[in-house]
Amino acid sequence: MSSVPPGGLILVTGASGYIGSVTVQVFLQRGYRVRGTVRSVAPNAWMKEYFGPKFELIEVPDLNAPDAFNKAIEGVDGIAHIAMDMGMNPQNHAIIENTIKSNLQLLKAAAKESSVKSVVITSSLAACALPTTGTPYKIAIEQMVNPWNGEGNPRWHGIVLYGASKARGEQEAFAWMREHKPAFSFNTVVPNVNFGTAISPENMSYLSTSAVIDAAVKGYPSAPSILPPQWYVDVEDTALLHLGALTLDDVNGERLLAFAGKYSWTQILEILHKRYPDKVKLKSVDEPVVDAGEVDNERSIEVLKKMGKKEGFTSLEDTLVKAVDTILSNQSKSVPRTRIDLYYHSLASAPAGDN
Repeated sequence: MSSVPPGGLILVTGASGYIGSVTVQVFLQRGYRVRGTVRSVAPNAWMKEYFGPKFELIEVPDLNAPDAFNKAIEGVDGIAHIAMDMGMNPQNHAIIENTIKSNLQLLKAAAKESSVKSVVITSSLAACALPTTGTPYKIAIEQMVNPWNGEGNPRWHGIVLYGASKARGEQEAFAWMREHKPAFSFNTVVPNVNFGTAISPENMSYLSTSAVIDAAVKGYPSAPSILPPQWYVDVEDTALLHLGALTLDDVNGERLLAFAGKYSWTQILEILHKRYPDKVKLKSVDEPVVDAGEVDNERSIEVLKKMGKKEGFTSLEDTLVKAVDTILSNQSKSVPRTRIDLYYHSLASAPAGDN
């Protein structure tokens, strides 16, 4: 089965998201042309100049709309479907069916476009398991969460619904591929917490997990509680696994687990204070438990090595250095506030007794 050729055109959905924007940059750096989708072109027009002449932008307002991908897919060699609903709203029961619908509509559109040689869909740790920090667990390539039955603590409903949507979305996509046997190859990439560089913070702020490292640099005391100890991955490694899924002939019908290694916030702060004395304001963290999970990531290490990374996954220290270097180099710029900034600002400005 053929794969995306050198210099080919790759569609990246969700190009204005954290993983999506870094993926665009990695693909361009590797010599590919990229067409990125966003919900609205107007607020993202800066991306055209930022990424250069091998990048084009196209508007897809609704990923669930009929024929949503038809125009975007025209003439592409490969597709990285990264766009996802990250709201985790406990009332959003439609997220499961919408994720399935989006994946299947993309696959059906790709099957009609003869130029498409390979498709990869981004999944999530939540599709494999919903672990509790400190409790032993194992994650293997074939592992999926069980469908949600609507029971349990309402505070977790949003997370569980999100996990169920990613698991069912993957399951239905693989089932469709087995039934219809299109000409293109198909894989998924399953990342956990992404740290590392961020694209143009003055235009995008710090999105998703990148905002948590920014919060630690600023000294927000509860920032680590948002991402308790688990497994990390360098966001550029996540992007490179997507590229491997699209361009390596022997990668087909696989789930690539983007899990580099475990982290704890005690470990993160030790690294940051060693590398950036007096520049990281968060000095310590109360961390009673750490991650107790095991992950089978050997196949992903093999793929990264085939993509030219002799060491496999990027180390935690090198990943954190990328993150903090980005943050420090942008401190003089007008970077929009993150959701974490707004949350802490609301606490600071609330009348006494309100928080």
